[in-house]
Amino acid sequence: MSMTRDNLHSLLDRIPDSELSIAERFLQFLSNEPIGPRFAESIRRGIAEVDSGNGVICHDLDEMTERILGHDAKG
Repeated sequence: MSMTRDNLHSLLDRIPDSELSIAERFLQFLSNEPIGPRFAESIRRGIAEVDSGNGVICHDLDEMTERILGHDAKG
C-alpha cells in the first residue's frame, strides 16, 4: 500500500484523544531526526506485519510496553 497524506490523516483520525500527545511526540521525532536505512527497514517490516494481519494491537503506551518488554512501564 502506498502511503499518502490522506492515509495518514485517516490514521490520525482513528487515534483516541487520550493518545494524541504520544502520536504528536512520535511525529515530531520523525520530522526532526534523519531516518537511517536500518530504522527505515524496521518501520517497513512493522507495516508489512500489520498489513499481513500479524500486528500487535495495543490500546495505550502502558499496554505496548507490557507486550513488547514484558513488564509494567511504571515499575
